[in-house]
Amino acid sequence: MLSGSGRQILALSGVAHVIVDDITTVELAEEDQHHLGTVRRLRSGDPITLGDGRGGWRTAVLRLGDKGRGRKLLDLEFTSEVFSEAREEPPIVIGFCLPSLDRASWALQKMTELGVDRVCLLHSQFSSTRQAGLEEGGRELARLQKVVKEAGMQSRAAFLPILEPLMSLESFAAIYPTSGVCTLGGDSMLELGTTVAVGPEGGFTRSELELFSQKIDLGRNILRSETAAVVVSGVLSLQRAGLLG
Repeated sequence: MLSGSGRQILALSGVAHVIVDDITTVELAEEDQHHLGTVRRLRSGDPITLGDGRGGWRTAVLRLGDKGRGRKLLDLEFTSEVFSEAREEPPIVIGFCLPSLDRASWALQKMTELGVDRVCLLHSQFSSTRQAGLEEGGRELARLQKVVKEAGMQSRAAFLPILEPLMSLESFAAIYPTSGVCTLGGDSMLELGTTVAVGPEGGFTRSELELFSQKIDLGRNILRSETAAVVVSGVLSLQRAGLLG
């Protein structure tokens, strides 16, 4: 579907969205076939969109194929060229001190839907989650990356956030020296263009707070880690879209 300016709009161009590594292939992976054919109950002729999570996408329709021995499968027939979108500016970067992995998964779903560009998984003194498996190539990191991919498909996002392996709060502050940190009683406003660290409910130690030049207040109540992450993401996303003064 075209917008008023004649631009093709991803979210309006199909009844489902699939994120794949290669948007030139006509063969869907088994898990995507299951998602479209069994979970979504789509059929031959239904229009979908296909994206790479890096701004490239195109439209297609599903076609019923034959895998042999009576087994049917869904193939693709492309109906458009490849479109390429640019990331919005400035980027939204969130440092997220992980609670439990289940709660982190929920927050990552929402941050993906809101268009966050990069999420740095952080470990601070009062973080509650275990660290094993969240390193590069780790099993738990792969699980969270799958959560991000599924949320991108559900929200029909052109981009997936880059999910950085677990790092220390000190490393994050060194990479983003002008970043702010959310803390009760902070004296800075949440402003677009600011990289923001969100901590655990237990807060940060005094030495950890001293790593940051900006202390950002999110209100008088203590928020859960995932609540704070979504609040920050939502405010910055709306500011970037020009929908919040």
